[in-house]
Amino acid sequence: MGQERPHNDDKDVPIATLPSPRAPPLTGNPLQVDNWADYIPTTDHVKFFRSREWGKTCMGELKTWGIALRLQVFMVLADSRAACLYWGPEKAAIYNTAFVPLARNAHPRLMGSPFYVGFPELWDQIRPVFDAAARDGVSHDVREMPMTVERLGFAEETYFTGNFTPVRGETGNVEGFYNAVHEITRLKIGERRREMLAAMEIPALTDPRRLRDHVIPALSKNAPDVPLALLYKADDKTTPGVTWCLLRGRVGVPDGHHLAELSPDLKSDVGIMPLLRKAGRKSITVPVDQAFDGVEWQGSGDACKFVSILPIVVTGKLHGYLVVGANPMRPVDEDYYEYISELSSKVTSLAAAILTADDIREREESLQKQLEDTNKREQLLAKHAIDGCSYLLDDGRIVWANDQYYEITKHPRQKESHYPLSFLDTVLEEDRPKAAEAWNRVVQDQVEGGLSVELRLKRDFTPPSGDPEPAIVRCHHVWYEDHSLAHAKGVMTFIADVSAFKWAEASEARRADENYEAKRQQEEFIDFISHELRNPLSAIFQLAETITTSYPTAEGMEVSNAELNQALKQNIDHADTILMCAKHQKRIVDDVLTLSKLEYTMLAVSPVPVQLPNLVQKWMKMWESQLSSSDIKINVHAHPLMKTHAIDWILCDELRMQQIFINLFTNAMKFTSTETKREINVEFGAVLKDPESSFSKEIKWARNQKELTDLTLDPDWGLGQQLYLTFAITDTGIGMTDAEIKRLFGRFEQASAKTSIQYGGSGLGLFLSQRLAERQAGAIGVASKYGKGSTFAFYVKSRRTNSPSSQATLPLRTTTNHPPPATRHHSHPRISLHSTSQVPNLDKMHVLLAEDNLVNQRVVQQQLKKAGCIVYVANHGVEALEIVRESDLWHENTGKEGTKHLDIILMDWEMPIMDGLACSREIRKLQKEGKVVRHVEILGTTANARSEQVKIAIESGIDEVVSKPFMVSDLLATMREHLSLPQRPGSGERAATGP
Repeated sequence: MGQERPHNDDKDVPIATLPSPRAPPLTGNPLQVDNWADYIPTTDHVKFFRSREWGKTCMGELKTWGIALRLQVFMVLADSRAACLYWGPEKAAIYNTAFVPLARNAHPRLMGSPFYVGFPELWDQIRPVFDAAARDGVSHDVREMPMTVERLGFAEETYFTGNFTPVRGETGNVEGFYNAVHEITRLKIGERRREMLAAMEIPALTDPRRLRDHVIPALSKNAPDVPLALLYKADDKTTPGVTWCLLRGRVGVPDGHHLAELSPDLKSDVGIMPLLRKAGRKSITVPVDQAFDGVEWQGSGDACKFVSILPIVVTGKLHGYLVVGANPMRPVDEDYYEYISELSSKVTSLAAAILTADDIREREESLQKQLEDTNKREQLLAKHAIDGCSYLLDDGRIVWANDQYYEITKHPRQKESHYPLSFLDTVLEEDRPKAAEAWNRVVQDQVEGGLSVELRLKRDFTPPSGDPEPAIVRCHHVWYEDHSLAHAKGVMTFIADVSAFKWAEASEARRADENYEAKRQQEEFIDFISHELRNPLSAIFQLAETITTSYPTAEGMEVSNAELNQALKQNIDHADTILMCAKHQKRIVDDVLTLSKLEYTMLAVSPVPVQLPNLVQKWMKMWESQLSSSDIKINVHAHPLMKTHAIDWILCDELRMQQIFINLFTNAMKFTSTETKREINVEFGAVLKDPESSFSKEIKWARNQKELTDLTLDPDWGLGQQLYLTFAITDTGIGMTDAEIKRLFGRFEQASAKTSIQYGGSGLGLFLSQRLAERQAGAIGVASKYGKGSTFAFYVKSRRTNSPSSQATLPLRTTTNHPPPATRHHSHPRISLHSTSQVPNLDKMHVLLAEDNLVNQRVVQQQLKKAGCIVYVANHGVEALEIVRESDLWHENTGKEGTKHLDIILMDWEMPIMDGLACSREIRKLQKEGKVVRHVEILGTTANARSEQVKIAIESGIDEVVSKPFMVSDLLATMREHLSLPQRPGSGERAATGP
């Protein structure tokens, strides 16, 4: 439903001041000097921290603080999240800028003050948390804590979840607590609002309650979100030309208030009638004016800033208005408008259900009354032709029925079809016994007042959404007897079609169940991600701290070369572990992204030509060093049918197959590396049909989708012969039981809890592998014996193709997690490597690095220089263009001595002043104009790696996209590959390779 929204004048949330220049460079460790605080990156908040008279607090002068405390202060002030460090027996507070809004009135006196001084109202609640964390030595959580913060210019209702992590000092004992919090306000308030809406249940047909009985009690119970409510019924029947607004319910409006007027004219200026006229039939949200003075606001007691007017419109007719006040302690934002839209939809659905029930009851009562007032069957049927009406003899033969009866039941109209109990043939088979029982009761017992029953028909009802389902009717049978007529004993039956009402009722119940299940899955997913990311993050923190304190700095301490070498080796080992943890986190993120794309059907499959043996050989090279160090024997061989069918070049999505292969082979190495016999066999092949028959009969195939989409029918796959690519990986690992195999391909599932504890992993790999195989019209399966090893097999559908050299174009290569975009032609032809241009020296590449992030800039520059590269640095696109103009790429510098030489450009995407895409387009434009005299390779480095974004980058003149994070060694290999690509025959371009 559309919303007319007010302009929000709330001020933006304050942003921390950018760091100003730091203290003069220090040759030693800044943690070891007395003025160590001067080396904390300077912000307004850090200045405030330094200006605190620490000598007058329980913490003492800054120079007296220990190394552990200083290190924690550096970390808390650098944290972008809201965080506070509580130190010493008094739990003295040291907090960062993001924590200031949470401190509210306790800031600035909270800095250096004990917790019980800054937050006396919370002390009794939090003190047991401190004690438990100190006693157990592990983090303790505080969940869903309500807090009032000021960050948008008003007191805001918020909820936070956080933890208190014990921090140890130089003695090894717990001396402080690191408190990090994150906000769950949207989740908490959204749940509260959903519970309120769920309490407004769609009434049954027999429910006599009115709309106010369903709406006002639910609104009253949610005082924070509904400080005020007014429910009006629009009456345009009592007085012609006048619409009276009858007040049916109110919240927060006291007796005697002018808003409590019971029946104002909609055209008058009484109360809020002008606002209702302004809304008309469209929901609006408007500022509160003087008309609301004197209201007894519910919830916090503060006056609302805005109210929303929600018209109640059913089948095009205005039936009333609901006026609700907005929570004054929450912003009027997208979440609010979504909540108002859902509230409007729910109230409208309730009104529609009540009106439908009223209509049905009125029709039934009218029919019953007419039946009692007259003995003339023809008059009764003529007056009640709105619903289906029929007269049946006591043997079940239809004597007469109106058009509506035939339309609703789809009973044949032919006379020969009116045999005894023929009406039962229109009823769904499962409901025939119930229909027959109701008929027998009416005929045999002649039930006074009649008998009603709900039945499902064989006719389908097509709902507004979803699949067709059996229509539902409400049948009311009445025994009829007229002694003045022959054959006057029988049954009058009245049928009302209630399919739409029943569907709405069931839909509401399904939606509530789905919302609950979605919430449960979301919570489980958040818990899982939090656990998987926090564990390696903890190791990274601890190892980084170990590295920073590894160099002995005590006065008079002499350190031998052997000790320094030992420390260096340990630090390298620590750095390797940090790298391993970072890779683990990246794999979790990549798996979650792939899962998201699969669930939202956004995962593209793009075919490229490959030779299967070369592809497998390339995959195996990734594990050469790891297999060597683990002493695992590898056997790789092709299935005999490869040679039989003369399989050469085929089309497949190399990246998606590689994802499946990496998951299976990584698992094989992981579960084999600790065994006495360490051996892995890899078999690959291709068959023309029935791929599962080429594997062992012991393979148990995991099925998820009933029908698989054959992507090879798309034009991108060409017209080559269809075939299936097969892969099997057999290991001598720990194996699995049948019970463990059944759990294997579930989301976040592993064979057993012991597997997760001993070998780690997210439980997503095999689930994603199964979905990826099915996405490519294939399947995945497993055969295993406990203690003997396992065989994982999968196949995907493919087609034969010609050698790439015989094709007109090749797809461009991208090193992202997305399929390659369509082939692109450069606007200006590249200069041949065999022309007068300089042949690149791959051991001394001249690189222009365009990167605005100083940390990334420094790290990549150092690594490139270490690899022998000459590096020129630009902070944004304008500086990059200046360097291009100073280089031998520029037409005015041809032949000049001392001019910078450039081989390749590394271009970041997001940069200030001029971004990487704009800069690349400008370079290609200058190249087309002849001002840039030769083609220079541009590699885009970015975290924006969706397929659409990659396509935009290629169209902007970038030659290849390298997604972050990346290893510099991989980047160097890509750079050398680009600088050594041969020129494509017949054009000025180098041929691009597949992924």
